[in-house]
Amino acid sequence: MMSNKPEYILYVAGILTTAVAVYAYGHWMAKRHRTPPPWRFAPKLVAAFALFVVLFLGAGIAYISYAEQHEHREYEEAANQIAGMIAGDLAAMGHERLDEKAASSPVYQSALQALERWQSHGRLLSVYTMKKNGRGQVYFVVAPAVDYNRNGRIDGPKERAVPPGTVYRHHLPEIERAFHGRFVMEKAPTSGKWGGSISAFMPIRAADGSVDAIVGIDYDADVYDLRLQKERQKAMWAMAMLFWIGAAIYLLALHQRMEQKAFAAYRKMLAASEHRLRRLAEMTTEGLIVYAGGKIIEVNEAACRLLGYTESELIHLPVDDLVVEGSMKEARSDGEPKRFEIELRRKDGTVFPAEVLQRRYDYEGQNVMVAAVRDLTEQKQNERRLQYIASHDELTGLPNKEAMYKQIEQCLTDAKRNGQEAAVMFFEVSGIKMINDFYGYAVGDKVLLHLARVWREQKGIVVGRWSGNEFIAVLPDGAHEKAEEAAKRLIEAADEPIVINGLELYVTVNVGISVYPKDGEEVKTLIRKADIARYEARNKAASDFLFFTEPMADRLHEKMAMERDLRRALENGEFELYYQPQIRLYDRQVIGMEALIRWRHPEKGMVPPSLFIPVAEQTGMIIPINEWVIRTACLQTKQLLDRFPHLSVSVNLSPYEFESRRFVDKLAGLLADTGLPPHHLDLEITERMTMDTERALDILSNLKALGVTISMDDFGTGYSSLSYLTDLPIDRLKIDRSFVQHIQGKKDVILPSIIRLGHNIGVKVLAEGVETETEAAYLQGKRCDEAQGYYFSPPLPYDEFVRFLKEQHARRRAQELT
Repeated sequence: MMSNKPEYILYVAGILTTAVAVYAYGHWMAKRHRTPPPWRFAPKLVAAFALFVVLFLGAGIAYISYAEQHEHREYEEAANQIAGMIAGDLAAMGHERLDEKAASSPVYQSALQALERWQSHGRLLSVYTMKKNGRGQVYFVVAPAVDYNRNGRIDGPKERAVPPGTVYRHHLPEIERAFHGRFVMEKAPTSGKWGGSISAFMPIRAADGSVDAIVGIDYDADVYDLRLQKERQKAMWAMAMLFWIGAAIYLLALHQRMEQKAFAAYRKMLAASEHRLRRLAEMTTEGLIVYAGGKIIEVNEAACRLLGYTESELIHLPVDDLVVEGSMKEARSDGEPKRFEIELRRKDGTVFPAEVLQRRYDYEGQNVMVAAVRDLTEQKQNERRLQYIASHDELTGLPNKEAMYKQIEQCLTDAKRNGQEAAVMFFEVSGIKMINDFYGYAVGDKVLLHLARVWREQKGIVVGRWSGNEFIAVLPDGAHEKAEEAAKRLIEAADEPIVINGLELYVTVNVGISVYPKDGEEVKTLIRKADIARYEARNKAASDFLFFTEPMADRLHEKMAMERDLRRALENGEFELYYQPQIRLYDRQVIGMEALIRWRHPEKGMVPPSLFIPVAEQTGMIIPINEWVIRTACLQTKQLLDRFPHLSVSVNLSPYEFESRRFVDKLAGLLADTGLPPHHLDLEITERMTMDTERALDILSNLKALGVTISMDDFGTGYSSLSYLTDLPIDRLKIDRSFVQHIQGKKDVILPSIIRLGHNIGVKVLAEGVETETEAAYLQGKRCDEAQGYYFSPPLPYDEFVRFLKEQHARRRAQELT
């Protein structure tokens, strides 16, 4: 039979897929049970299943084929019976008298009606009779009309009755065998012009027993194939069910083997674990105590060492004999194990803190308690040490910021309860930075240690370190007089000379004081107000103290507001540059100007530089402000060079900008952006900025390399050594106005000396603050090179300064013409 039917393919694919799935599931089970693959621990079982799969593949295909052949034989037997009955009926009717011209014979009509009745049988498609003529050709004798379309009517020529004598043009071996007197059926359906069918042929014998004709029966091929398909499917599913039962039996057997293997491994591991745990119990540093009924039944060596007993002494000893009564503190724990902190007593009577982890177990059939004991002596010491570190300053040992905050809170609580006052003192040690810079941080730390020691000795005052060189103190029951007396004691203790490594050092202390409840009732408020008072006190040269007042806060708020306004002013373009002319004395010609910043506040009007420059320096805003000044001065000077080519502009540098590592590069960028030739820019520095001569030389050399000129501003008021003046690459000395204002006094001797000094070292000299013709004439007589001041012109806005230049130029031209 055919072996390419879908049932064969599905059966083979299903068996193989199931086998693969079973093997994969077996591997997954092995991995889950942590056993080797099945083919390693159960090779015979795996091989048996593989053989089972191969046998079932062959047996299944054979059984499906057998079912198919069995159905075909049933068809063949049914066809044999029906064909035999039809042949008998036709022989009795006298079919042997019919030939090629039988259409007019009465026997033909009877035979035709008989075949039509048989043809109406549900399983038959068509019934017909055939004979051979003298030429050996097979022709139809009786062939009634056939409803091949199964629609209840005869449509078209192929469904009509075949006329007697119509020759059958196909050669079928089965027809020839039927003419030889045998019943024959086709092995498989065939297709023709009448559609698909499977045919059976039975001989019709004459009265003498010879084969006169054959009767043919056609079955519908679709019905036939459907019957065979159902039989194949039943056989396929029957074999599949048997295979799945076998696969399930294999998996159950495999699972049982895995469980046995895993259980054996578990028992082995359990035995090893018990052995290992016993060894660990002896090696661990934690003491293990097993007790029941209040008495010890087993201990390890660590417990013996911890408690100072031998094992035999501890066995049967009541547990309560080891516990200090009332010392048990149960830690937070949900369920078991329970955790305790407890104090235990050793054999020698000493007591130590311990942590106990306790749990209930079944031990050799007995309900016991197992306690793991750990010595907490070192941990408690570390906790105390960490607690001290967390609440005390590492260097001085004084309470730190957090501890002082809590101390002040407690002090305020007590003062509120008792109806008393309390004082908070915030103080700053000035001079530590200079000591660190000159002598090193080790010396500075020793100074702070000395101060901490002497302040700690002051009775009635709790002193702590806030940060760096800032300290804080709280005075319980601190009325105004007591706070003042305490502040004086703190200052007097700090004002004494401090001798470190043979050096006699001095510092100043500025103290700010706030009083509870007058200045506030919260810790933050009192500390903030004491700090504000300290900020005011630092403006004094000597050590001093101040109590907080509201105007102090107002001044601080004004300063903070000014800082905010300064940042906004730079963004909103509120700054302006004024220019004061610099005059060459011998011909009174304008040779330069000094750029001076002014701030036109939108609400306060013009703000003097003396008010906002210190704030800008303290907040760091001076650097972006000065950058704006230099850029604007360079741009405006560049606009004037076409008409006044000998003009240069002077700009004051701040110490913060002078010491900035990026200043030289930024200045080079500004000059490149604005297009101003570098020799038209003059940078004014002060003597204080050159105190570190080596660093100043390096910075000034880099600036001179750009091509700018350097002026020493306010010369004569600083503290730099004159011996270094010749080393500095400066181009001009600017004499401070204080020398010009006293030309008729003692300083009359100093001013000519400064002018001669400048000329001797090869630089020009400019006098500032010239306000009268007398002063100008005097300076000119002393050979001073240049001057500036209100006598010549006050600082002018840019547009007015340009008009001033034009007027000066026109006046000079007029003088030349006359």
